Formats: sequence, structure tokens, C-alpha cells
Amino acid sequence: MSNILSLIVSVAYILLVLGCSALIARHQGNRSEFSRKFVHIMVGNWVFVTPWFTSLWAVALVPAAFVIINALSIRFAFFTSMAREHEDYGTVYYALSMLLLSSAAFALGWRELSFIGLLTMAYGDGFAALVGKRWGRHHPFSFAPDKTLEGSITVAASAFIVTLACVMAFPELRAQYEPWLTMGVIPALVAVLAAFVELTAGRGCDNLSLPISTGIGASLLLRYSSVGLYVYLLLALSILLIAYGRKAITEDGIVAAILTAATLYTFANVWIGISLLLFFVAGSVVSAISNDAKRAGERRQISGSARNWKQVICNSLPASAALWIAQFSTEKNVALLICFCVFAAACADTFSSEIGMLGGGRVLSLTTLRPTPHGTSGGVSLLGLAAGLLGSALLAVPSIVQFGLKGFVFVCLLGMCGTLIDSILGSSIQQRFKDRKGQLMDVPAYARQQVSVGIAHIGNSAVNLLSLCAVCILAYAASGVIIP
Repeated sequence: MSNILSLIVSVAYILLVLGCSALIARHQGNRSEFSRKFVHIMVGNWVFVTPWFTSLWAVALVPAAFVIINALSIRFAFFTSMAREHEDYGTVYYALSMLLLSSAAFALGWRELSFIGLLTMAYGDGFAALVGKRWGRHHPFSFAPDKTLEGSITVAASAFIVTLACVMAFPELRAQYEPWLTMGVIPALVAVLAAFVELTAGRGCDNLSLPISTGIGASLLLRYSSVGLYVYLLLALSILLIAYGRKAITEDGIVAAILTAATLYTFANVWIGISLLLFFVAGSVVSAISNDAKRAGERRQISGSARNWKQVICNSLPASAALWIAQFSTEKNVALLICFCVFAAACADTFSSEIGMLGGGRVLSLTTLRPTPHGTSGGVSLLGLAAGLLGSALLAVPSIVQFGLKGFVFVCLLGMCGTLIDSILGSSIQQRFKDRKGQLMDVPAYARQQVSVGIAHIGNSAVNLLSLCAVCILAYAASGVIIP
């Protein structure tokens, strides 16, 4: 009965908020920024209803329904009072964040995951827009010229207050650490994270990136704080800032990498964490090596060498997902083995691509065994394969501590399988175009060019993700060889 009652209260509350926003919008000229932000702020309070639910399906039902409703509203304009003049998918991302965080919080028993994430999005992002528009005078962020210092301070202050309030409200969060840590340092770190994420998010995407980043970041710090974690994160941040200075990673890539690093260290061990850092450093080093042959090959690929959040996520999500799933099972060692294999495969692919383009030798497509233009995705060369083996072996070294020499060989082989799978997918399903000479390339030769080979919208990042997911499956299926 509590689930039904909670659902009734949830729907009634959200409809009340939407009704009030419609009245505000009508009073102020149909569409207004104030009515939209009223919905943004007030709907986030739905999280206070979630403790009443007793079943996962009930928690997920309301936000899942509004993911669909909001998506339809963009097309048919159901709720004009919460729509922008130039509509994006911000309202869909908002409901999706509610769905993901409330469901995960219920399944894990981490109440702060949804409370901190959703309330920071509701109040922090909501008030930041109003403050920035009314009082924002300073624009010091070169990578986010439309964001104001006043708005960023508002986001940070909201995140700090929300985190502190959750620590005070949930006794389990302050039971194992000193008050200065849980009520001072951690809320301050969450505040900095929230402000930076809000600055780096694209239009509407902050409704997804801000709550998920702050919710996960705060939960990991509140539940897994240790000297080792802070030293590791400081080391990771230092490496990322050096890479950022050399234009090897973007601002949103830093956010994705830090959250990935925190997840790997807390749910796995220091050796998995070292694997992530080793992969990033080694990949950045080989990416920086160049010659005329490589520059010619890169012209056939997507321009820009800096890793963005999509590339970071596609290379690390399978490992992170394996560790999150392991929280609900007893197969943690299997998840660790999968992580080692994922990073070995990612490094093998990076080495194979970056070093392979340095040579001017013959390049073949694995699906047709015919020559393919130098630098085109899916092509392999002897130099590239040798480099892939080197990269896989390098990232297999940390696994020796956990699984011995047998594990090293296993991880190294799975890493090479990963780069071969990536090449097969790259030459078969990845979208490619023909230049004016009829040769294949990863980027269109002119605007609105149709895809010549592969599936539209399946780019290199998607292929990387699919190949690493395949490595996960292979590693899980063969894990009995290493783990009895």
C-alpha cells in the first residue's frame, strides 16, 4: 500500500508544480525563464518521497514515465511553461537523472546518492541560472564564456549545503569519519566538483552530468574516504592537468576521468587504479609522436587529439560497469580480471593506431583482406599489430600482482583480441566516407555527405565501446581459466 500511496503523492506533487508553472508562465507572457526554473527547482523535491517506496519498480515508475512524457512534449509541446525557446533535451535528461539516481540509490541503499545529486541539480543549477542572469557580471572562464562567476558560486554553495545537510540527516554517513572530514572537507570537494561540472556541461546536458557526477562523487567520498584515495585522486588530477595544458584532454574529459578514477580505486584496488593512469599516460605519449606519414593518416580521421568525455567513457565504462555490477555479487575477482583486460585492450588499440600510422607499410582491412588507405579505421599493419601487442603487455603488467604470470598472459591475449575486434568492427560497421578519389576516410569530404560504408552515426568512440564490451564478455566467459 505504501508504494501505491507514494505513487499517488508523487504524481499529484509533480502535476501541482506543472500547474503552478503554467499559471506563472501565463501571468508573465506564456513562456518565461522564471516558470521554467520554477519547475526545475520544485520537481527536484520529489526525492523526499523516495524513502517511502518499498520496491524498485515503484521508485523507477514515475521518473521513467516522465522520460517518455518529456520526450513527447518536445515534439507536441505539452508543457510550454518549462520549454526553452530553442528546445533541447534538458527536460528528458532531468527525468533520466531522476530515474538513474533514485533507482541506484534504492538498490545500493545509498540514500545520499539521489539526494545530493538531484537536489544539487534542482537548487544549484536552478538558482545559478537566475543569479547569473540577474547579477552575473563576471565571465572569467575561457572554456565557458557564457557562464558567470556568480552562477558558479551559487552552484558550489548549493552543493555544499545539500551535502552537509545529508551528512547531518543520515547518521551512517558520519559514523566512521571525523566531523571535520564529513562536515567540512567532503562537502567542499563536492562543491568544487559540482561547480566545475556545471561549467563544462553542454546545453541541457548539465541536467544529466551535474546530478550523476555530484551524486557519485559525494557517495564515494562519504563511504570510501582514505588517505590512499586522496593521494591517488591528487596524482590523477595532476596528470590530467598536465595533459590539459598540452591539449591532450578537454574539460569534460577531466570530469569523466576523475569520476572513473574514484570508482576504480574505491571498488577495486590500487593496481586497477594504476592501470587507468598508466593507460592514459602511455596513450598520451604515443599520441604525441608524429611524422609525415602519421599526419597524412590523421587527415583521414576525425580532427582533434584531445580526449573528450565521450572518448574517456567509451574506454573506461565497461570496466567501471563491471565493478558496479560486482557490488551485487560475490565475483569481485572476476570483475578485477575484466578491468585489467579492458585496459589492456584499450591500450593495445591506442598503440596499434597511433604507432601503426608512423609506418608507411601496407595496410589491410581485416574483413576483406584488401589494401585500405593509410589511417582509415579498421586497417591493420604489421607495425600496428606489434605495437598493439606491446601496449597490451604493458597494461597486463599490473595484473601480475593479483593473478600472477598466468594472469599476465591471459590479460595480454585478451588485450590483443580487443584490438582485433576493434579493427573488424571499424572496417565493417563504423561509418566511413569516400573522398574525391573514391578512397575511404573517417570524416566526410564535404558537408552533408552520405555514409559510403558502415552504419550512420557509428563512429570511432562507439566502436571502441562495443569492442571493449566484447572483451568483457570474453574475459567473463574464460575467467575460469584463471579463477577457479
